[in-house]
Amino acid sequence: MRILVAVLLVTLALNACQVDRKSVASDKPASNSPLKKAKISLPQLNEISGIVASKRNKDIFWIHNDSGDKARIFAINSAGELRLTVELQNTKATDWEDITLGKGPRAGLDYIYIADIGDNRARRDVKTIYRLIEPDLSALGDNPLVKIADYDAIRFRFPDGSRDAETLMSDPWNGDLYIVSKRENQVGVYVLPYPQKTDQILTANFLLKLPVTQITAGDISPDGRHIVLKNYEQIFYWKRSREQTLSQAMEKFPAFLNYVPEPQGEAICFSAQMDGYFTVSEMADRNYTVLYFYPHRF
Repeated sequence: MRILVAVLLVTLALNACQVDRKSVASDKPASNSPLKKAKISLPQLNEISGIVASKRNKDIFWIHNDSGDKARIFAINSAGELRLTVELQNTKATDWEDITLGKGPRAGLDYIYIADIGDNRARRDVKTIYRLIEPDLSALGDNPLVKIADYDAIRFRFPDGSRDAETLMSDPWNGDLYIVSKRENQVGVYVLPYPQKTDQILTANFLLKLPVTQITAGDISPDGRHIVLKNYEQIFYWKRSREQTLSQAMEKFPAFLNYVPEPQGEAICFSAQMDGYFTVSEMADRNYTVLYFYPHRF
């Protein structure tokens, strides 16, 4: 009898494990191998750290460099060609780490958010997120450079002390901004609820910890239903229902999306058409970097 009971318990445990595995796998559509969309060999872009796909401008990506560059972002197309440089006046880029699109003060417009949140030694008490209306490239003609002084600076602190972060995401459902820390064994997710004030230093709200580390980038899909984070080796994926907040969706253990590690991969974004995702990295020791596209059915 004891042997029979033991066999039954083992069988039930194995069945439970199989159900759990199927539950996780069902949230992960199949990914294809990456496609090399373009070689980016622009000397201005030697340390790419963030990317987001434009919805307003067809076939355009907004990207920027890591620390050490001017306060500027670039518009490139999927062929790796530079279409526009936007310089922010009267400020500097301390450690720009990510870029995203989201809602802002004026209804019906997309805003670019640039995250000056890098802090390798966790010494910066106040971090800054810059917000500006996304330029319309069709209205700029052949002008290769635009200087902008009309932008907002959202300043904030973490509630639990200074820390390094490289990920900024905007929720298209409500305009909340999410920051994910980088270096902890279990990174933290923080939120700046919409609308974000610019006349005071805000304190971000802590939401949850995740069982991942070294997070370098992330994005929320244009429809708000899919979330990705990446580190140097993997891409983590969460599916979100209409009834879930972002933190509720991310409480579930993530699935994994296909990823081929890059020299210093610190940038990811969904495509504007929701038919896949893009990654790009620093140039490392080469004189170019590659814009990769992973076709994916979401």
